[in-house]
Amino acid sequence: MATDSSITTTTPKDFSFCIVVPMYNEASNAKACVDKLSAFLKELDYETALIVTNDGSTDDTWSVLQGLQSQNDNLLLENHEVNQGYGAANVTGAVRARKENFKYVLFMDADLTQDCKYIYPFIDLMKQDIDFIKATRYADGGNTEGVSFGRRIISRVGNMIAQIFLPLPITDYTNGFRAIKSDILAQITAEERGFAYLIEEVNKASKIVKTYAEVPYTLTVREDEFSESKFVYSPKVYLTYLKWVFKR
Repeated sequence: MATDSSITTTTPKDFSFCIVVPMYNEASNAKACVDKLSAFLKELDYETALIVTNDGSTDDTWSVLQGLQSQNDNLLLENHEVNQGYGAANVTGAVRARKENFKYVLFMDADLTQDCKYIYPFIDLMKQDIDFIKATRYADGGNTEGVSFGRRIISRVGNMIAQIFLPLPITDYTNGFRAIKSDILAQITAEERGFAYLIEEVNKASKIVKTYAEVPYTLTVREDEFSESKFVYSPKVYLTYLKWVFKR
């Protein structure tokens, strides 16, 4: 739900967005991800593209992506020669989106745990010119399926702490499924390169953003046939989260 009642709805000609997906060692999943998102975007009557950042994968992810580019004319690729981290891969994708003049960047994960059906409410909110839109597991209509109890507790407690010490009209601070205006992202100078970038982004954007909205969704787990995500949380990530929660 939007948090500002004075919203101006844009016309389709004023509206464009791209999806940015960071990938690291996703050779077994890259084709399924690209095919699904690319096909979805082609059905939309808007200016769109899919930008994938290969974050220094040590498997065949980059060669798979290059092979897919000839089959998907809306696929744009960025490549890190060495692994830089989830946050750095997000930033590289956002920079490319800005160069391509997309108004919004919608960030998604490569593991297909975020159903394409949730892109529609994102589109509705982007067309209302909302600055910062987060998917949420914790507002009414949000949920998780198949996620371990331990992960749910850590995430829930972390987000409760964030709401107390970094109070904003959002409920899921650590969620990477989000849409942000390109010109806002261009004003954020990232220090974090890993998952802590998500909280840094929220912190720094809060000084710029005027309007927020959320999209309730259900987070699922990866399909068994796909490799485990190599963008891995380390314990120190949670300490870094706290740094950005408390930083003013």
